[in-house]
Amino acid sequence: MKKFFTLIACALVAGSAFAQETVVNAKFSSKSNENADEMAPFKSTEWIDGVQVAVVQSRVVVDPTTGYTEGDEGIPRSTNRCIEVISRDAPVNEETGEAESINDWDTQFFIQVPEIWPAGTEYTVKFRYRAEKPASAQTQAHALPSKYNAHGILGDISFTEEWQDFEQSGTLTAGQAEGNGGKFQSFAFNLAVLKEANKYYFDDISITAKMPRDPNEMTWYNLVYNGNCEGDDGSSLVCREYYCKDTPNFVDGVGVDGSRAAVVNTFEENIQVEEDTQPAYNQSWAAQFFITQSHVFAENESFRIEFDYRAEKPATVETQAHTAPGAYKHYQCMGNVSFTEEWQHMDKVVTVDGSMATMTTIAFNLQKVGEANVFYFDNVKMSINEDIASDEEKAEAGAIATGINSAKAAKAAKAIYNVAGQQLKSLQKGLNIVNGEKVYVK
Repeated sequence: MKKFFTLIACALVAGSAFAQETVVNAKFSSKSNENADEMAPFKSTEWIDGVQVAVVQSRVVVDPTTGYTEGDEGIPRSTNRCIEVISRDAPVNEETGEAESINDWDTQFFIQVPEIWPAGTEYTVKFRYRAEKPASAQTQAHALPSKYNAHGILGDISFTEEWQDFEQSGTLTAGQAEGNGGKFQSFAFNLAVLKEANKYYFDDISITAKMPRDPNEMTWYNLVYNGNCEGDDGSSLVCREYYCKDTPNFVDGVGVDGSRAAVVNTFEENIQVEEDTQPAYNQSWAAQFFITQSHVFAENESFRIEFDYRAEKPATVETQAHTAPGAYKHYQCMGNVSFTEEWQHMDKVVTVDGSMATMTTIAFNLQKVGEANVFYFDNVKMSINEDIASDEEKAEAGAIATGINSAKAAKAAKAIYNVAGQQLKSLQKGLNIVNGEKVYVK
């Protein structure tokens, strides 16, 4: 008889590839239903006597395949306990007599892990499972139970009338780790795919997770040239405006603390490009900014992206993974980026999933239909960590760092004055005099 539940968190050896390991093992007993702490990871949305009960503690029942045996002093005793989740028949339309459509997530089972998982978390999920009738189920990544982030985290699962063992390992992607639902914390099983009343059973549930190390404890190698925009090399920072030829667009006096920045303009009017049949502003990718570097990313590799950013008007910008600037690979490379009129700093680690593999470039789609805007980027880095950087890439990163420091030194003597001749520490709104040249800041 199974009588225990354990939740274990332990630290790995310092300096290993991961900083923490979390193990959840669930084996159910006749007392499980009364133990809220034991059942905390397990939630269900199911149908009891025709009434839906949504996102509540899962129920533990006697395993129908084992039933009861005679225990001490003749008291019946179950040989096994497991979680049960009940789905319903599709309701029948009273007028047509036909079954109505129900969503695949009309009935769900959730396993919630004890802490938020970041992208790059490695996990292994194990459990036993069966159903009263053969059926398939879909799986999803959720934040809290019922807060959807992404589909297919464990693939589709085929239930039979016999107990089966499930085991799958994976790495949490950026889209699974954070989405519309929030930050990942739950595996979800959609159990209404059959569209019929059924009973689903889960037992011996085990989840092992290895968290990625803190990015600040790792060595990172930046592969973006001229990321501080102080030089003229535009090979890593590519600006594209209304489908025109990709060219660097570095502007003095508009960066952080009055430095240079990469600038991309978007447009309100209907701009017609000769070789294109559609107005440029009709697509979000009519104006783009690309951050590109030399490393070709494999699945499950990670990169660290850092930059300062702002815009003349608040805007939400989508990002894409490209194999080269303009060579689209996949949408939502690092999620959406929200620009404001004030400078913000981005520092994010992104894990490359299978749909993004072979990417080298992040694309920012900046054009909003019918709206002119100006976007600014400064202090850009796209780095790979010590685990994947080759000796050649480490040498390249060293050369890039030397070039950036030289550019900073060349700009250190910059003098900024207002129209009254007073020296300023940084650019102010209005007219500024920078090294003898007029610079206007909106």
